[in-house]
Amino acid sequence: MSQALTRSSTSKSKDLPFIGTSSKFLSLSKLDFKKAASGIVQVPGETQFPLIVKPSRGCCSLNMTEKSVCSTPDQLSEQISLLRTMTSDDILVEEFIVGQEFTVMVVEVDDDVLAMAPYVCEFATGTEPMQQFLHFKNKIEGLRQGVVKYKLYDGELLEQLQDTACKAYRALDVFGGGYGRVDIRVAADNSIFVLEVNPIPAFFYDTSTTNDEIIRQCFPGGHEGLMDNLVATKLRSHTERGIKKNYDVMSASYNDLAYSQATFPHVLGKIVAKFPFQGTVLDLGSGTGIFGSLIQASYDSALTGIDLSPLMAAKATHYKKVYTGTIQRMLPFVGRFDHVVSSGALYYLDKESLLGVMDRCFVIAEQSITFGIEEIPDSYNKHLAEIGMGEMYSHNHISIVDSYMVPEGWHLVYKEKHFLWFSPKTGDDVHGTIYRFERAES
Repeated sequence: MSQALTRSSTSKSKDLPFIGTSSKFLSLSKLDFKKAASGIVQVPGETQFPLIVKPSRGCCSLNMTEKSVCSTPDQLSEQISLLRTMTSDDILVEEFIVGQEFTVMVVEVDDDVLAMAPYVCEFATGTEPMQQFLHFKNKIEGLRQGVVKYKLYDGELLEQLQDTACKAYRALDVFGGGYGRVDIRVAADNSIFVLEVNPIPAFFYDTSTTNDEIIRQCFPGGHEGLMDNLVATKLRSHTERGIKKNYDVMSASYNDLAYSQATFPHVLGKIVAKFPFQGTVLDLGSGTGIFGSLIQASYDSALTGIDLSPLMAAKATHYKKVYTGTIQRMLPFVGRFDHVVSSGALYYLDKESLLGVMDRCFVIAEQSITFGIEEIPDSYNKHLAEIGMGEMYSHNHISIVDSYMVPEGWHLVYKEKHFLWFSPKTGDDVHGTIYRFERAES
């Protein structure tokens, strides 16, 4: 641990990009987590038996045994005294939550934290409820011998467990570390209690660990995909930072500008009136949620967005969830939707990113895909460069979309050119084409 702290601190002091756990994250104890998470997620109390005695620091449940769970004051006193002979660190005493134990890996993707599928710990048949926890012997020998097993969980608490894990990670204010593992207990009444956020979960081992299995099964691209994401998230491009900054600044006045100096809200309104959007909708580059507002005016649809600007995303309060980050990096994590829509965003993607996004959309969309593709004039980018906004460079993707090989089972049902918006920054008019693809009925 001390070597890891030194490497992390040295990289930070030299202002070098560092992939991995920060010195702050490494220095936090279980007690620090409970203080930080109080009021954000539910953590075990400290007064009701049974109580569990554990070191405030350490890994692999070191110095914990089957006797660490105490049912009486005498047992508690004995365990505290014993642990004091083994460690000089603070000792944590908290209520033992009788129930199931879960682990949830969380990963930073751009400006958001996403949770992988939870794993539930399964103990051997006949194990007493008070012994169903991961003390040192269980965690090392039990897992190796198959007496204790982890199983991918897909039950009714799936989303609650993932949401709780993300909240627990954010509560520590350690963004930049890239990843963590959240350990959780669930009581018989389905109450969820967070035990800790582990800053250095074991993975990339020669012999596969549970964490390796989670990455292999749940992260797009497995271990290679995880490393690519960590590098991409850390080395955010100048262009991405510039786009994010400009839209953050614009967020307060964006809707006024959109309705006063653009026609795309009117155009999108006509599209919503012409085609169905009932069900679940994913909005790529959702901004303040104009497209979603138009959809919800006619349909009782559940909206999800992806947007690079946190301040724009904060305006879309009518969306169930808005992921903050780039479309191309967030898209693999968001699941499936009845409809995928996008307007006023895809021109920031280069050709390869656009094609990747389109490929993914045809995989995750169940019913339809509706894109607005701007026909960006050369003069627009020329004027952006002249006013010092070259990072906002935009692409004309009309020919790419026109030549795209639409997958079997899908059909282009609408394609029409419209005037979309006027840029007050450059003085350019921007036209574009609305495309609507629908899955053929089987």
